[in-house]
Amino acid sequence: MNLKKTAAITLGKTIHKTTQVLKIGGGSAAPGYYALKLYPNLVAELGRQIPKTVVITGTNGKTTTSRMLAQFAGAQGIKVIRNETGSNLERGIASSLIHNSKFIIHNSVDLAIWELDEAAFNIVVPKINPDIIVFLNVFRDQLDRYGEVDTIVKKWGKTLSQVNPSVKIFLNGDDENLLELQKSFKGEVKTFGVTDYKIAGEKRAQLRKKNDLDLEATNIQPQGLDITKFKVKNQNFTLPLPGTYHIYDFLAAFAVASELGVSLGNIKSGLESFSPAFGRVEKLNLKDNKEGYIFLIKNPTGATQVIRTIQDQIKPEDRLLLALNDNLADGTDVSWIWDTNFEDLGFRNIDLRIICSGIRAEDLALRLKYAGFDPKTLETEKDLQVAFHASVKGLEGRLFILPTYTALLKLQSILAKSGIKQYYWKEEK
Repeated sequence: MNLKKTAAITLGKTIHKTTQVLKIGGGSAAPGYYALKLYPNLVAELGRQIPKTVVITGTNGKTTTSRMLAQFAGAQGIKVIRNETGSNLERGIASSLIHNSKFIIHNSVDLAIWELDEAAFNIVVPKINPDIIVFLNVFRDQLDRYGEVDTIVKKWGKTLSQVNPSVKIFLNGDDENLLELQKSFKGEVKTFGVTDYKIAGEKRAQLRKKNDLDLEATNIQPQGLDITKFKVKNQNFTLPLPGTYHIYDFLAAFAVASELGVSLGNIKSGLESFSPAFGRVEKLNLKDNKEGYIFLIKNPTGATQVIRTIQDQIKPEDRLLLALNDNLADGTDVSWIWDTNFEDLGFRNIDLRIICSGIRAEDLALRLKYAGFDPKTLETEKDLQVAFHASVKGLEGRLFILPTYTALLKLQSILAKSGIKQYYWKEEK
């Protein structure tokens, strides 16, 4: 083996172990970051040794989709590697490869499932030559990093135009922005979607005629915060997640699993044992047998979908904790909160206790005031640890927590130190 490559893997493994021992992270990014500095071709060389590779990209739903697909594949006996903590830049893939490597990748891994953010997609895909690519959606998100939606789609299209036509492409047929990608790819594109549903993004596909999708969910039956029932190919499915937007995640995972030869029985078996990733409709058991729910929010479309999911569930005795950060991983531009439909919550529970936290807590409180919340019910506490303990103290109902990404990571640490849950990198995958 190349000595520099060996040194890079050794360095990455050392960093991974150190971060976990010292409890300063799960080793999801730093090992890959420094290893790539030493050996930039690491992902290309290790990644291409895996027999099958799936890439999943999009603005929302990548982690849930990849986790679900891994569950389906695992039920079939397929051995999977993935960037399971959601670190979706090249460094995250490198970290996963390093952690699972004995300096070379053997045939012990059958399938790689990589989730990639909107920009990393164009960098990583040419390096690893995936067999299957999934496009979930494309919305405005972190404009300081990605630019406008049209810019993202144009760059994706350029990358797709250079992809081998034998690659299988699956995309959300309800997102009109994604349909533009069909013009760029020389091979076959298959679509999935939900009956009579419109994506609430910059463009909306018109209500479709029947049978113009390759895979479609019908007979949607939301069941509160616990499950959603629907049909696909005349088969009944029960998804242990609320919200129509999670049905798209299932459809993507179902389509890819079917392409990989996973049986319907194993897909259903995998779904029965599925649990969401940390922060993605994560249910908490708080003190005194109280319940908490965490819904990651990071852009106007995703946040509005979360609000639509919980708006009829929140009662006056419940509490709402929102945490807004503007770190690089969140997006430094937080103007998206003004395009989020907080109004759907504003006038229904005017006595609801609401705590705004995070670096931009005041901006959040101001937005909620203009959404119609009574300023007397709004509390501002930048320190998330203080805010969390205040939100739990004397809680009579349920606690709904809506954090942005880096606030979610901070919250995970707070929950672990409080004994409420494990650190996210120790959770069952």
